[in-house]
Amino acid sequence: MTSPVSPFLSAGRLEAVSQRLYLLRWAMLGSALLLLLLAFARQLQLPWLLLWQALTTLALLNLSLPWLARRALGPRQLLALGLAGDVLVLTELLAFSGGAANPLASLYLLPVLFGALLLPARQAWGLALASLGAYAQLFAWHLPWPLAGDDAAYAFRLHQVGMWLTFAVSVLLLTLFVSYLVAQLQQREAALAAAREAQLRNEQLVGLGVQAAAAAHMLSTPLGTLTLLCDEMLHDASGAQRDDLLLMQRQLQLCREALVQLRAGSSGEGEVLPVCRQLELQLQGWHSTRPQVRLLRLGLLEGGPALRLDARFWPALFNLLNNAADAAGSGAADSCEVELSVAVEGAWLRLDIHNRRGSLSAAQLQQAGLAPLDSGKPAGLGLGVLLSHATLSQLGGELKLDNDPAGGVRAIVRLPLDGQSG
Repeated sequence: MTSPVSPFLSAGRLEAVSQRLYLLRWAMLGSALLLLLLAFARQLQLPWLLLWQALTTLALLNLSLPWLARRALGPRQLLALGLAGDVLVLTELLAFSGGAANPLASLYLLPVLFGALLLPARQAWGLALASLGAYAQLFAWHLPWPLAGDDAAYAFRLHQVGMWLTFAVSVLLLTLFVSYLVAQLQQREAALAAAREAQLRNEQLVGLGVQAAAAAHMLSTPLGTLTLLCDEMLHDASGAQRDDLLLMQRQLQLCREALVQLRAGSSGEGEVLPVCRQLELQLQGWHSTRPQVRLLRLGLLEGGPALRLDARFWPALFNLLNNAADAAGSGAADSCEVELSVAVEGAWLRLDIHNRRGSLSAAQLQQAGLAPLDSGKPAGLGLGVLLSHATLSQLGGELKLDNDPAGGVRAIVRLPLDGQSG
């Protein structure tokens, strides 16, 4: 595994940073050419051939970097080579224009800073020491500072202008580059936070899976006993009692099927059918467990793309329907109504589950799907939302809960259709 080069950037970002410095070097070259043209217009006494040679050297170095990249030279080596070239050419330019007295000598800080942020410690220290040595050498060897005759006041003003230019360039480059690094750090922190939340959710799901397996083992015997008793009682039952026993028999059958699915880990392959037909068939089974709920179908009622929805999708949907039914029925013995709206939006299947009662607090909306919460009815928020959120995430979908301004809570489910087998 490739280790990160700095606290801000991983190895995968180095190529992008190298490209940014490559473009930045061209911008600096353009600025240097503009300064030389201004100096020429002001008739400063400068060794023009030597200065043009230094800028040409930097241009050739920058042109060679893409060629070296194609010769399997890594981004880290390209960064080190480019920054070393910057120090060398800056030393030449300063040596030909006054040496250490040139205010542009402060530009040594920029390659040193970039090296400290982007290069390994050994290369960063090497670049820093090379800059220190080059700066010290400028005190001993350099060409005279450009003067117009013996005008000391003019020379001082020129020095002040150079100091301002150095400050302006340093501020602009540091702001741009450090802002970029801060943005990268924020993205990395956000990714780590998302990974921590996913890990916490996965740990909770593993714990629930262990408990579910234990519960399935414990419930198989009582369910078998209850089924036998129900079958025996049906022989002698009549009227309303028989209807109640038949309902009990269906409920026990659903419990046994749920345990079989839990043990198998899947409900099996389904047929390739239009989306609305699959919903109709699955909702018939769900409605038998919640016969008191009135389910209103809205939006797309027939047809839809033909495919085979993943078997894990249905329990996630039923959890949300159960939550909505519980919330809609809270405090209302006379009615229990849930709206289910279906739509196909491009490559996505969208289902809106809406109940007209209750609302969620800001804390519940923020934590919905991330942790099991105590759900004070009529909101209906709890473990089912956590399981549905985790399942939809595994299927590439998403779940969003929100309060409806007209009243009630709306759960919006989006599932990618291209991720389902057809």
